Amino acid sequence: MTSILGPRGLGDILGETFTIYKRNFLKLFVIVAIVEVAPLGILLFAVFCFRALAPIPPAEIGIGRLLTLLIPIGIVLLVFLIVVWPLMQGALIHAVSEQYLRKTIGIGRAYRFAWRNLGAGIRAMFLAVLALVGMSITIIGIPFVIYFGVRWTFILQAVSLEHVGAKAALSRSSALVKGNWWRVLGIVLVVGILAAVVSAILAQIPVVGGIIGGTLSTTIVIIGATLLYYDLRVRKEGYNLDILALDALSEELHIEQEEKVQDLELDLELEKEQKKRDNAFLKCWRKGMSDEELARKFNLKIEGVKALKERLIGFEKKRNH
Repeated sequence: MTSILGPRGLGDILGETFTIYKRNFLKLFVIVAIVEVAPLGILLFAVFCFRALAPIPPAEIGIGRLLTLLIPIGIVLLVFLIVVWPLMQGALIHAVSEQYLRKTIGIGRAYRFAWRNLGAGIRAMFLAVLALVGMSITIIGIPFVIYFGVRWTFILQAVSLEHVGAKAALSRSSALVKGNWWRVLGIVLVVGILAAVVSAILAQIPVVGGIIGGTLSTTIVIIGATLLYYDLRVRKEGYNLDILALDALSEELHIEQEEKVQDLELDLELEKEQKKRDNAFLKCWRKGMSDEELARKFNLKIEGVKALKERLIGFEKKRNH
């Protein structure tokens, strides 16, 4: 076990955030960069295109050309926000949790884990965003946006680590924040400001600075939020490494069981397809088709046709007995 799971103050959370990042820098960076680089690259491409078109009068460019450029970019970014962003966060949350029990973090394992909870994560994010947007329609609703935004800070942690549904994730996050609202707000703000400073500094590097800064800052925020999530569970529920180990074991057993079921379903499907093929072969054989004709029809060699005939004859003998 690589870390002690216990109550943490602001300094502890900040220190552990950078310690975890330093200890697992490359793998955590890759987990985020996998999905960060493509959208940021698209944005840079869009900026480049707009700068190239800037000297041209809008009337000469044409609305059609602008829409041809903007619509694909908008679709890609929308897919990124709805699907890829929660997937990446789930993988990173899992990786941060894994470092308590394993010396190494598996990038593929983290993404497989996140994929299993992606549907619930997307639904939870959608419900939260929909509610917050609804509250923000009027100025009076702004304080409610801030209040519930803090209360729902840990919905993805709840989905990823406790495997709850979308609505339950909102309730679970609210329950954890209850009685700690100001503390959660303060820590989230401090972590966010530090991440923003890191991003702003690195953004000064030409071309790649924005991508590197965005990747680093995203990782810092999610690590900090996940550590704060565990801190609240420790304080409220007496959560410890033993429980975390049991949760991890339960998850591994569940995944193993799901994989066995999927393998069984695949075997049954292949067996079903093989039976269809065998029945079709048998019908053609009984119609008097030659070995050469059977070979062409079923894409087999002559030896394969003879072997299949022997297998079907053997099967018929067993069934008759």
